[in-house]
Amino acid sequence: MSKKNIKQLVYTALFAALIYVTTYVIKVPSVVTNGYTHLGDGFIFLAVILLGRKNGAIAAAIGASLSDLLGGYSHYIIPTFIIKFVMAYIMGFIIDKNKERKYSWLIGALVGSVWQIIAYYIVGSVFMGSFISTLLDIPANCIQSAFGIIIAFLLGNQLKKFIKIDE
Repeated sequence: MSKKNIKQLVYTALFAALIYVTTYVIKVPSVVTNGYTHLGDGFIFLAVILLGRKNGAIAAAIGASLSDLLGGYSHYIIPTFIIKFVMAYIMGFIIDKNKERKYSWLIGALVGSVWQIIAYYIVGSVFMGSFISTLLDIPANCIQSAFGIIIAFLLGNQLKKFIKIDE
């Protein structure tokens, strides 16, 4: 295993742990869908910015679904794994296709967030058996995404100075 591969593995595991902690520790439960709002999306966005599409998506899926597993939301483990992986992958895809744009990460985070909001709305609606009551969770998911984007904006450039995978 090369030094670069070991670095990628370590940083991916580190971000999975950071995503888990920021998802698990600070959360606001939803009475409608039995889900919750958290700060983990900011670290998902950072993982994609710093680690790239594939490793960012892996860290997102593992960290977020681990929070569901250990936090008593076992019914959300598989949906969360898929939703967060796809959210991060969408973001990374947009970054990769628009490398010349300074804020392509922001466009990617916004599009990935829209995916996440729609996906959790559908999953929550299926779990609850109602597509009406779960509309109340959409604003909380929008706020969660907005805080995540703010976290990524505040920390992204600073962390890029210290985390260099390609070396």
